[in-house]
Amino acid sequence: MKKTALGLALLSCVVSGVTPDLNCNIMSVCSLAEAAEKGLHDSDFGYKGLMLGDEVDKMRDILGEPLYDKDLTVQGVPLKVFEYHEAKVGIVKATGRVADIALSGQDYVLRDNVRYGATSYWLQKVYGKTERVWQDGVPYFIYSRPGHAHEHILFELNPNDWSLVKTRITVLPLTDEEADRMVIEGADVEEGLEDVALEVKMGEKAIDTSALPETDVPKLRMGGQPE
Repeated sequence: MKKTALGLALLSCVVSGVTPDLNCNIMSVCSLAEAAEKGLHDSDFGYKGLMLGDEVDKMRDILGEPLYDKDLTVQGVPLKVFEYHEAKVGIVKATGRVADIALSGQDYVLRDNVRYGATSYWLQKVYGKTERVWQDGVPYFIYSRPGHAHEHILFELNPNDWSLVKTRITVLPLTDEEADRMVIEGADVEEGLEDVALEVKMGEKAIDTSALPETDVPKLRMGGQPE
């Protein structure tokens, strides 16, 4: 009986893309299998309880002090990026709120044991069925949060075996076309930071009229002569 349970546990590890040398034990596998639900959860759009839209102070409360930070612009949006061992958190400078969480390496773990090396089967078992999307020659599974069209989870896949390499949780536009849609839609800042981030972007392109005279524009007569 114990051998059978162990065999099932190891099989579950393989299916989820986690090999036995990654501390996959019987109890965690059993609870994992029972807890796994097909489909997206609101909590999926965050990491360790840090959600898109949270303030930088909450980031420090959850993840601690970063190793370092740097300035970066993504799709025209100025960010302050804080780097940790397994995560890079992008904060919109204009708002001080989380807009991007990039996860890499073998230390991060998401819902239902989704981590580096998870199989495509397991990703779709947990988050739902979807098609592979190629961007700049790299394959992804991309999910959008229901009711929040511009909040995305991107799972970067290994093109050799379609296993998980990196994860990105973001509210930043993925393409220029999406950036344009976000401007048109005027998405609510409390819902996803979209319009504050993009106000910064559009503000950079605004024409500076501060040097223009404040006098009224003269009215013209016929022939183009001023009155």
